[in-house]
Amino acid sequence: MQKIILHDTRLDGRVEPGPYQVIQVDATTSLATGFRSVVQAVRSSPAELVIACHGYTTHQYGQASHQESTGGSGLQLCRELLLLRNLSAASALRDTFRTIWVMACGAGGNAVHDSRPFGREFAHYANSVVVAADRNQIYNPGVYDSSQRESRRALRFGAWEGTVYEFRPDGTVRTLRSPSTPLP
Repeated sequence: MQKIILHDTRLDGRVEPGPYQVIQVDATTSLATGFRSVVQAVRSSPAELVIACHGYTTHQYGQASHQESTGGSGLQLCRELLLLRNLSAASALRDTFRTIWVMACGAGGNAVHDSRPFGREFAHYANSVVVAADRNQIYNPGVYDSSQRESRRALRFGAWEGTVYEFRPDGTVRTLRSPSTPLP
């Protein structure tokens, strides 16, 4: 299965070359351009998209403050950011990807509402399964290569933190019990 990675470079590190195509975006790239680039990169079906960027989390939920932060309000992706108010931009991805993996803090969270509208709406507009976690995610932005005696800014994702959800285009949400990770 073809895998494409959309990496917003404000997430420190870089995705090492592998059996996938990496498309980099930043604060100057429009969402339309970023999404058009990943759609144009699809060469076979089914395909998967991995989005590696920062997510927005907060310690505020409802009228109370909580010790653990929760997310679900958006992603630091491209110039416009991907937020609830502009999630319809994900329509550009419609019917292109079997699964969209969101490797970002809190994208599956309920900071906005218990129904987790960010993940649900994303899946609806893209007409794809969206996988995202509800808590801050730990990642390593670099590795030390002892054979070369140098540090490389290579992103490394470990196990998911928090609960991982699968958002389906029909609006259903299910908890993944043993979720895999799409990147090393």
